[in-house]
Amino acid sequence: MKLILALPAVGLLFTGLTIFPKTPHNSPSCAPEAQKQERPALWIDKSECFKDETFELHFVLPHATTLGMIDPDGHFFYLVFPAECTSGKLTPLVSSEAFTQMRSLTICPATLKADPYQYGVLENQPVFTKSGVYRFILGENLHVDDESALNVVSVRYKHKKRPVTQASIPTASSASLVKN
Repeated sequence: MKLILALPAVGLLFTGLTIFPKTPHNSPSCAPEAQKQERPALWIDKSECFKDETFELHFVLPHATTLGMIDPDGHFFYLVFPAECTSGKLTPLVSSEAFTQMRSLTICPATLKADPYQYGVLENQPVFTKSGVYRFILGENLHVDDESALNVVSVRYKHKKRPVTQASIPTASSASLVKN
């Protein structure tokens, strides 16, 4: 009986001795090559935007044919999709065919309308309707559970005009009077 219990313990011990370490050796011949930093396929020129401003999405060529976004409430919108997939008054901001050649796309939150991807809605709807984080998604198939195949970038949007700073308002002390 003791032998039956000892065999699994010896087996585990032997297995542990034969497994190679998962950490790499520190010898120069085993050192991994330095990986060059690649530019992401999708990036944004600023991370915060107000209602009266625009921002640019930038892309590395070649890139995927479809661009979507998710609003702060989790609603999905198609911005770019194939022109032949239009239905009713739902139209892409740019067709997929033209989009694949673009290195950047200017977004104007005050006027942007897109396909809300809702059954029965056949007209583009305003996208930037409230403050919060909006996520842009670039990929061939945007409806996947694993986002690792997608390129995602976020912008924090404030649904109001940018506040005027004190530096941009002239004061009496900073104004110079000229006498002739």
